[in-house]
Amino acid sequence: MQSRIIPSFAFTNAKEALAYYQRVFGATDVYRFSPQPEQAKQFHLPEGADLEAMTMHGGFTVLGMSFQCADSFRGPVKPSNQVDIILDIDGDDATSVAAAEAFYDKLAASGEVTIDMPFETQFWGGKMGHFTDKYGISWMLHVIPWSQIKDPTK
Repeated sequence: MQSRIIPSFAFTNAKEALAYYQRVFGATDVYRFSPQPEQAKQFHLPEGADLEAMTMHGGFTVLGMSFQCADSFRGPVKPSNQVDIILDIDGDDATSVAAAEAFYDKLAASGEVTIDMPFETQFWGGKMGHFTDKYGISWMLHVIPWSQIKDPTK
């Protein structure tokens, strides 16, 4: 079976969030679609709502990983401490390691994230840092040579 997980975030204003991730995280491949008039009823939007300002579906890429987002059409957004987004980088690849380090430096210098744990070498030999973005989403940046990770199926 081939499959993947793509985290999808709900925001009060996904259009603003996409600009934030582009500016602060250096997100690439940013896209956004507004709901069309025929979808307004499906999303329980008030008549005359500014559909162009709303985001039905959007997305971006950070360090080669895909994320999706939309406006929260199901009510107010509630931050959660149940999930961390882990950006796991192969430490065997020097280009990926350099990109991860530059990413962390950009975040730390931005003043627009809370650094909960600096990006440093850990006791298991990898490097890890933890930060929270302005939307309360908890992120971990982790670098370890993937060649050192044991396959649990073997």
